[in-house]
Amino acid sequence: MQTIEALKEFGLAEKEAKIYLANLELGEVTANDLAVKSDLPRTLVYDLLEKLIAKGLVSYSIKNKKKYFLAADPKEFLRIVKEKENSIKEVMSKLIDLQRMKGLKRPKVEIYEGKEGMKTMMSNILRSGVSEFLGYGSSRSSYEIIPAFMDEWHEERVKQKILMKTIYNNTPQTREKIKKLKGSLKYSKFKLISIELESPTATVIYRNKVIFQLWTNEPFAVEIESEEMADNQRKYFEELWKIAK
Repeated sequence: MQTIEALKEFGLAEKEAKIYLANLELGEVTANDLAVKSDLPRTLVYDLLEKLIAKGLVSYSIKNKKKYFLAADPKEFLRIVKEKENSIKEVMSKLIDLQRMKGLKRPKVEIYEGKEGMKTMMSNILRSGVSEFLGYGSSRSSYEIIPAFMDEWHEERVKQKILMKTIYNNTPQTREKIKKLKGSLKYSKFKLISIELESPTATVIYRNKVIFQLWTNEPFAVEIESEEMADNQRKYFEELWKIAK
């Protein structure tokens, strides 16, 4: 019984262990002999022998059109254990790397397309419970693409007292937009940076998310959820804020 338990610890099923031990005791015999010795159905014995052959613990030969099975030398178990140990050693560094990464959260990426997608993306900011978000880049306005929605969006933002801290490109269009949208710019701080580029792109940072927006007739946004990336973008924004006016 102890021997069977040891073979089970090695990785054999209990019935596989019984067949191996029976074969080891009897020597080169037929499956029928093993079935009688182990008190197991012959069809099952054939299945078990196939598994043991695959594990290198049984071999066979054919004599007079009959198949005879022979258990491998018990030292074969030590060879198999050594082989497994070497295989694990070969990948140990990769396994350790995976262990180190277990606490790291892989970035999650979502894409929003079209006007409805952009509305969802903007609404998510208000639903997040954030008290402040940062933005920089675009001197083109989301008002050009979804004007009615943006009116309602800013009303809700002001109602929730969410601070919008933004760096705009310094263009005539931007300066004109700021004049027209004074109401919606409540609870906001903004500066202009000396980049005279009329661009439809913008970057928004809030919580652990960074959103790259493209405000064109076919708008879309790519949202990346990553603590590390959001922190880096936040630091980049603060450096821009220092030099903007």
